[in-house]
This record gives sequence, structure tokens and C-alpha cells, in this order.
Amino acid sequence: MLTAGLQMPAAAAPADSATAGASTPALEAYEAGLDARARGDIRAAALHFEQALMYDPDFAGAWYDYGLALCDLGDPAGCNNLLTAAVSRFGLPPALQAGRQSLIAHAGELRLGIGASSNLSRSTSVTDLTLLLDGLPVTATLDPRFRQRGGGFTEAGLRWESRWPLHDIETRLDLTARRPFSSAPPDFLAGYGELGVGIRPRTRVGVLALGVDEDYLGAITAVGGWAEHRFAPQGMAVRAAFERRHPRGQAGWNTARLIARIPVGGDTALQAGYEYDFAQRERAGRAQQRLLLDLRSGFSLPEIAGRIPRLTLGAGVLHARDRDAYSPLFGDVRSRRTRWQASADLSVNINRDWRVNLGVLAARQRANIGLFDYKEASATLSLIYLFQ
Repeated sequence: MLTAGLQMPAAAAPADSATAGASTPALEAYEAGLDARARGDIRAAALHFEQALMYDPDFAGAWYDYGLALCDLGDPAGCNNLLTAAVSRFGLPPALQAGRQSLIAHAGELRLGIGASSNLSRSTSVTDLTLLLDGLPVTATLDPRFRQRGGGFTEAGLRWESRWPLHDIETRLDLTARRPFSSAPPDFLAGYGELGVGIRPRTRVGVLALGVDEDYLGAITAVGGWAEHRFAPQGMAVRAAFERRHPRGQAGWNTARLIARIPVGGDTALQAGYEYDFAQRERAGRAQQRLLLDLRSGFSLPEIAGRIPRLTLGAGVLHARDRDAYSPLFGDVRSRRTRWQASADLSVNINRDWRVNLGVLAARQRANIGLFDYKEASATLSLIYLFQ
């Protein structure tokens, strides 16, 4: 979601703003659009920017911001048409950078948070497991480091996007780090980056790279490519990806993924996905397939003390199943696990640059091998700075 605030060029102010500082219907609609975008309600922002243009077709800032809002809503053709017309009519706006006659928009956020979790490493709560050694059951005590541990933590995150909207090119970077108050649970570091290029209206291809490091629990890196097609502006989008994944100290494998994002309402979307890890003989279970469903919905709540809170609710389920027996130590058992989770995020903008967010999460994973059976509940309070 691109949230770069664009201000209109001084030479292209609304036609009826001859009186300095005068409030006009167009300006009021435009300001409402900036507020909506700052709190993450892009659909409402687009409507406000469109309304500003209806009041004043010469409002340059509304042209640019409405165009970028259409990009965020999945309509690159409409975005391109608006921005091309705006550049021809008003020239390049100061808030966008000119590079070889190309418009470049940047956006992002820096997040600092503090929270607590009942299970910082998503580990099991069992203390021992029954293993089979030469066919005989043996009770083995599980190392305390790999058992459930809760506690407080600090968290930091960075999200950054750069977009060339006239060429339908976009880069994205997400970084997250978490450090528990106690030194017993592992630290968590994760990074994701991708580059996407439009090859035809609503069809894009790109490359991706990701890495996750959970200290003594292990680390994994992956690189790959993807292709995505949106069937209609603001309609269903399907993405196919192929990755090469490589855990630290282990042999790697290939993963294929197919994900469909289906809008089911103004601010509600269902995501359905299928993933398959191709067989790797040194890996427990050899191959694995995963099915996932995730439903998310956002709401702008009634205004309180001059501010409009934004609530996002989510619910999801993931089912994973190995192709072969997980390990001779567990007998002839193919690992199966199902994870359910529910989340809620309540955010309030202090102003257009600062946001406070409270996020809560509850999850439960059931597995036929006790090693993977766990539950967790967490809450995080974050202060977010928006790069605009």
C-alpha cells in the first residue's frame, strides 16, 4: 500500500483559492482523502480525491493522489492514465522525484513496539516424547530450550516501497526484528524483498528474496520468481511463485506456491493458497503440501475526539501434511498439523505522520506428533512513523 502524500504544485493550486488560506469544498475533500490514506483506508481516500476533482478539475494535487490511490487499489491502467494527464497538464509535482522523466513515489513506515507472548518460539508445551528405538518405545525428555517459553519483548520493523507508476514497476522491502526481555527465548530476525514489473495491464512478474533467523531454532533463506494477474481492477488476483529454500546447515529444496486473493466486500478479502515443497531425501517427511485460508476485513470506526480509529480483523487456518513418514523415531507416522489463528489490530492516527497500533493474536496448532502441538497468545503496542 503506497502512502506517499503528494502536495499540489504551488502554480497549480485549486482555481478558487485566490484568497490565501481559504477553505473550499475541493480542499476539504482533499484533506479528508489525506487523512483517510494516513489511517490506511485507501478506498475512502480515493473517493475523497475523486470528489475533490469533481469540485475543482484544476486541483493538481488531487490528480496525482487519486492516480496513486488507483495503483494501490489494483488499477494500474487508471493510475497511468491519470498521472500521464496530470504531468501533461501541470508538470512534475515537488513531492515526486523526476528521474529521466519518470515519476518516482516513495512510501514506508518505521515501527517500534513492546509486547508480551505466551509462546515466543511457537514451541510445544510437552516435556517428554515417546520415541521408538529398534522398535522399542523409549521416553525421551525434551530439551527445555525447545519447549514453550513466554515473556515480554521489544519489536522493530521497517516497510519501504518505491514505485514508478507510469511504468508499473515497484520494489518492496520488509524487515522485522524481535528481542525477548529474557535471554532464554531466541531472537527473531526476518527480511523480505521483491521487485515487480508490469508486462501488460494487470499482469506483473518479478523476483523475491527472503530470510528468517531464529537463533538456535534455525534459519532459512529463499530466492525465487513470481507472476501475478488481476482479473479486473479491484478484482480477484492470482499469484504463482517458485522458490529455492535453503535452511542453515541442511540441504535445500524447491517450493511452488499458488495464491488467490478474492475481494468479498469493500474492505474484506479472502486469501486462499496452496504450497508444495518438492521432495528432499535428507528432509524429515521428504515432501510437504500446505493449504491455507485467510480472511481479513478493515473498518473505519466512528470518530472519537476528532480521530477515526481503524480496526482490522483477521482469521485463518493452515493445514500441512508430509508425504512420507516423518522419522523412524516416531514410527510409521506422516506428520499432519493444522493451525488456526485470529487477530485484531486497532490503530489510531495521532496525525498524518504518527500512528499508534494495538495488535492481539491467538493461535492454536494441533498435530499428530506432539513435538509440533502448541498454542500462543500475544499482544503488541506499537508506535509507527509514516514516511510521507
